[in-house]
Amino acid sequence: MTVFFRCDVGGLFGLGHSHRLKTLATALHAEVPGLPLVFVTTTPALGDIVGQDGTPWSLLSCLDEWTACETVRTQAQPGDVMIFDEPARGSWVKGLWRQKLAPEIAVVRIDAPQAERYSCDLLILPGAHYAADDLERLDAAFGERLLVGAEYVLLRKETLVPSHGAFMHHPWFTFWAGGSDPGNALALLLHMTTPVSQCLPHVQHIYCMGIHRASLVVPPVPPQVWITGCDISYIREASVFVSLWGTTVYEALALGRPTLTIARTEAEAEDAARLEAATEGAVQSLGTLAGLMRETLCDRLVALWEDVGERKRMHYASAGLLDGKGAERVARAVLRFTKGVNE
Repeated sequence: MTVFFRCDVGGLFGLGHSHRLKTLATALHAEVPGLPLVFVTTTPALGDIVGQDGTPWSLLSCLDEWTACETVRTQAQPGDVMIFDEPARGSWVKGLWRQKLAPEIAVVRIDAPQAERYSCDLLILPGAHYAADDLERLDAAFGERLLVGAEYVLLRKETLVPSHGAFMHHPWFTFWAGGSDPGNALALLLHMTTPVSQCLPHVQHIYCMGIHRASLVVPPVPPQVWITGCDISYIREASVFVSLWGTTVYEALALGRPTLTIARTEAEAEDAARLEAATEGAVQSLGTLAGLMRETLCDRLVALWEDVGERKRMHYASAGLLDGKGAERVARAVLRFTKGVNE
């Protein structure tokens, strides 16, 4: 059996989705040493971006989606597994793969609330932000082949710190706009939070650039503002983490960081609001980026810095939500549910 992962980075595909597929590949390797693992990508530099960390997976680089689909179709054998991390893939892409893949190839979809439209042997919804109506519909369609909940969140090992991380009162805020940041949201956040730098001059602001940003063109910034590459240590040590909605929000939860999240779309804002309710405010939603007022963001940051008790409450509210074993659970489920496809 060979496991293929469809994985891209850039544009609509955030860095977090690649990290969680890599995390799943590592867990599958731990369950079945020597299991062939192949990442199928149209991002030539994917190997350099996510690294291998000792997991022996190989990279199948393709020109475009059509080429990727045709290549897997010709290489895959009965009993092989194809894993998709779905959020940004359009319906035509999903339809293409459904048309091309042989029925003997087991298909696993991650984070695909519309999965009943496409052939799928196992559906994994990792998190606590999905709508009840979607879950009811999917449960009727998939039954035991649906795995949903925070216990299936795929966390990279850098987030698995002892004792859920410690409460931090370091004088800095960390801002993250995603691994690809196609709309240059980080520059907008930097511009919007300038008044906070003036109000709290002793608090540093760490703006983490996405993977494709060699530089970030901005006006002159105060000395307490840093613009740097993406590094999870900047999340781990932050007093407050501000992030566009995405998988990194769950990593911040695992680290116990008080988190403010901003959505790109109304649908994402609804997801974020559900996660806020599920975590008792450990993550707090600020709505959509388009609708966010500078005063709202700045006032919330200043208030959180001054209210140490609220930050402690947010920190402890996130304890116990994620146990770091999601990758093991998902890997075992993939092996269990896909084994019988050809039996």
